[in-house]
Amino acid sequence: MIIAQSKRKSNIVEYILYMYQIEDIIRSLNFNIELIDQMIVQKYDQEEHVKQQIKAWYLSLTKQMQNEEKQRNGHLDAQLELIKELSKVHEEVMNTIQDKAYIKAYEKARPFLKELVLKSGGERMSTEVEVAIHGLYGLLVLRLKRQEITDETEKAFKSVSNFLGHLAVYFHRKENGEFLLKMEQYN
Repeated sequence: MIIAQSKRKSNIVEYILYMYQIEDIIRSLNFNIELIDQMIVQKYDQEEHVKQQIKAWYLSLTKQMQNEEKQRNGHLDAQLELIKELSKVHEEVMNTIQDKAYIKAYEKARPFLKELVLKSGGERMSTEVEVAIHGLYGLLVLRLKRQEITDETEKAFKSVSNFLGHLAVYFHRKENGEFLLKMEQYN
């Protein structure tokens, strides 16, 4: 909860990746709130009332995942909505603002995004932003499993990460009401 709140304010992409990880942790602990409390919540160096808030947050997430039938796989609707919002911001930056640095970052990542679509084994993703985020999460999982990652893959994901970093900045600008002001500068 504490980390999620911080990431939500600072970098929307990191927040989504973090929430994907939390979903997988909840699944790995079989949605057992007492096990989540023991293995995660109690390890926080926080006062008891804060630990209770964190436990309540995890309980809320477990219920959401169960209600949305995400027990085995998939991501919470709230995260999917954020990806849709990010995709809309991407389109606005590409088509309206036309920020050259942003477009350059996107163009550099684009071949790797196409490759990710091919490697996804037919998993349907609606936008390149979703492909990029799922790809980065896959890389994170490989790292957590300590699996070998080729230099070529590292290079590809560096460009994908750079693109998403630019997008996250624009997302937060829009969310903070700065986006329209910045749009006027580019027109």
